[in-house]
Amino acid sequence: MSWVTLTLRKLTLRAEINSLELRDIQMSRQIRSIQRNLSYEQSVFNNSKKHELADAKSSYLEIRDNRPETDSEEYADWQLDYSAAREDYEAQKQDINDYYDDILSELEEAATDEETRMQEEQTTVEAQLEAMRGELETVNEQISSDIESSKLNLK
Repeated sequence: MSWVTLTLRKLTLRAEINSLELRDIQMSRQIRSIQRNLSYEQSVFNNSKKHELADAKSSYLEIRDNRPETDSEEYADWQLDYSAAREDYEAQKQDINDYYDDILSELEEAATDEETRMQEEQTTVEAQLEAMRGELETVNEQISSDIESSKLNLK
């Protein structure tokens, strides 16, 4: 009659396995969600970066495109303005790139940390699942053995 106790253990194991399988699926979804969110945030910041770079470049291009004739009196003033605009643009470009590179690096680091944590938890859950499945198999074999041994021989 120990098979009755084993059957209750089998039901409990089955419920725990189902719960862990659900948790494993949820963690897989969360990991994919982390990756999708990172990609989205990177695209948003890359878009902002492009717009800021374009704005910084437009001032420089405006001065460059308003170049006077080389033999005019205004050419020397334009060269000074153009050099200053180019230096300003290069400095702004470097600042913008550094700013967004720092943000993107922080985003990636945070996402990687969270993803690593989730993967470690998922590995633990998968190890528990494997152990419980092994126990369930053992319980099933024991139930079969107990039932077989408790049959009445009616010969």
